[in-house]
Amino acid sequence: MIQQDMTAAVRQDFGKGATHRLRQSGYAPAILYGKKTEPMALAMETKTLTRELLRLHGHNAVVNLDIEGEKGNKQHHVLIKDIQTDPITDAVLHVDFFEIDLDKEIILEVPVNYIGTAKGVDMGGILNILAHTVKVKGMPLAIPDDITVDVTPLELTSHGITCGDLAIPDNVTLEEELERVCVSVVAPSKTIEEEEAEAEVLEAAEAEEGAETAEGQAEAEEPAASPEE
Repeated sequence: MIQQDMTAAVRQDFGKGATHRLRQSGYAPAILYGKKTEPMALAMETKTLTRELLRLHGHNAVVNLDIEGEKGNKQHHVLIKDIQTDPITDAVLHVDFFEIDLDKEIILEVPVNYIGTAKGVDMGGILNILAHTVKVKGMPLAIPDDITVDVTPLELTSHGITCGDLAIPDNVTLEEELERVCVSVVAPSKTIEEEEAEAEVLEAAEAEEGAETAEGQAEAEEPAASPEE
C-alpha cells in the first residue's frame, strides 16, 4: 500500500466565519478521528493538500500525519475517509481522516485492474465488468494497491473470471464469495432500433392475421341464399 507523509496544525477557531477566514488564508479544514481517537480539528495547506490527494485519488493509501501543536509529538497513521472539493476549481475544501493501527488487520476495498483484450471481444463479444473492487482483509501495509487481472483468455462461451480466480497475496484474505463473477464476455445485445423494427414487423403480422381471421368469420356467418321457388 502507498504511504504518504503530510503535516497539519491543530485548529482552534470554529464556526462559519472562522472557516471562511481559514480558506481565505490558503488553508483547508480537516478532522481526525478513530475508534480510539478523540476527534481533532485540523488545518492543512490547501495547495499541498490538493496536489497530494489528487495523486492518491483512486488508490488505498496510509497517510503518515504529523500534527504541529499537538502534545506528545505523535505521528498518526490515517486513511482518507472523505474529501470535499470545490466543484469549479477542484480545490480541497475539507478532509476526514480515520486513524488506524498498523499492527491490526483492517478490511478495505481494493480496485481491480483489468488488462488485455479478451478473445471473446475479438469475436464480437462485449467485456462485462461486474466487480470494479473487491474486499480484502489484512495488515494495512500488506494490502495491495490494486489487483491485476488479465482478461485475454476469456472467450464468449466461458463462465468468466470469479473472485476465486484472483491472484491474492498470501498475507491477505479475500472477503468475497469465491463464486462471484468479476468479469465475463457476453454476446452483444440487440440495439434499440433493431428491437423496435422487430416489434413493428410483429405488430403488422398480428394485425394482418387478425384481419384475415375476422374476414373468415364474416364469410362463415353470412346466411346462405334461399332457393328460388
